Amino acid sequence: MSLAPIRLAFPLIGRGLWTGGLVYLKNTLQLIRSRLAREIEASVFLSPAEHSKFGAELGALVDGRLIVDPAIGDSGRGRSLARALVTGRDFALERILCAARVDVVLEVGQFYGARFGLPVIAWLPDLQHRWMPEMFTRTNWWRRDIAFRMQIRSGRTLMLSSEAARDDMERFYPRSRGHGHVVRFAVDLDIAGYSARATEIRVGYGLPARFLFLPNQFWRHKNHAVIVAALGRLKKEGTLGIVPPVILSGSNQDMRNPGNFVALMNTVQEAGVESHFQYLGFIPYDHVIGLAACCEALVNPSRFEGWSTPIEEAKAVGAPLMLSDIPIHREQAPDAQFFDPISSEAAAKLLLEIARRPYLARASLDNLIVEQNRRLDNHAACLLEAVRAAVRRPGCN
Repeated sequence: MSLAPIRLAFPLIGRGLWTGGLVYLKNTLQLIRSRLAREIEASVFLSPAEHSKFGAELGALVDGRLIVDPAIGDSGRGRSLARALVTGRDFALERILCAARVDVVLEVGQFYGARFGLPVIAWLPDLQHRWMPEMFTRTNWWRRDIAFRMQIRSGRTLMLSSEAARDDMERFYPRSRGHGHVVRFAVDLDIAGYSARATEIRVGYGLPARFLFLPNQFWRHKNHAVIVAALGRLKKEGTLGIVPPVILSGSNQDMRNPGNFVALMNTVQEAGVESHFQYLGFIPYDHVIGLAACCEALVNPSRFEGWSTPIEEAKAVGAPLMLSDIPIHREQAPDAQFFDPISSEAAAKLLLEIARRPYLARASLDNLIVEQNRRLDNHAACLLEAVRAAVRRPGCN
């Protein structure tokens, strides 16, 4: 007799304001649907406002299993958070999820209380506040740090996206040792379809056959400035014309540094490298993957990352990678080409090296599909292990 699947409930990660979180959620739901349907039954809990905006696309991934209630919009903030801290339980959310017969719930950037009535998996994507405190106000730094400490002290099953993140967690919060599960997420792409449309998408944007692609949000720590400085160096040296242009996409909003994008583009003009630093705007997801499928190399100069979705997408379509030399990138893409993220000289040298080499042939479609399936199988196995570990804690009857 087969066991019933574990009923796992997800919040709208980042409340829909974090593009990476939404992509992560959709990828994870698709993974469960395609590889873990017998073991896990996924649902998503939303406020009415979230449901009106995201309900259709998320509902299609969970066969309509959406839990919608006004109290969900209050969870994790204001009075709801205060009650969870004082009493140990977000009673309103607990009641909603127990009524839906949920077995385990994911917690991301929120806190449901130390004695919440269901088993909880706390996803800690990264520990950026510990390595880059200058990116946070004092209040936000403490809010994030205290939340991590409460999740660890309450005995949550902790889910990390990389060994680098688990190492950081155990370094800064020794009490977490033994509670962390590394679940490296993967993407499930129609590689053949994207590859077939890549040239059409490139031509549609008027891009040359050779270009470098940098799809990332324009947050300050994403470090676009080092690429601008590198291009400026190459112009002064008279070699800029050799280098393929860097094409960019992504949201240009940085809530922590509102003037970042304007200041960056002013620097581009001052350096006179507009021809080689071209921003397409916030383009459709299909176009992002299509451009990754035909670029000379995907570039990520970030000073700090979690497990990067654009890098996973690039790996899926076989794009060469030019990455900042930080531990997470070494773990995620050991075969990439690396440069010091604080050295415009190192970035310029690698840009020139890429420009002068012959075009690198992509792996065959069959090999790309085999490798994607391997990553997806690993993602599924590790996610299932974390979910089963969490369910061993008592919850609702």
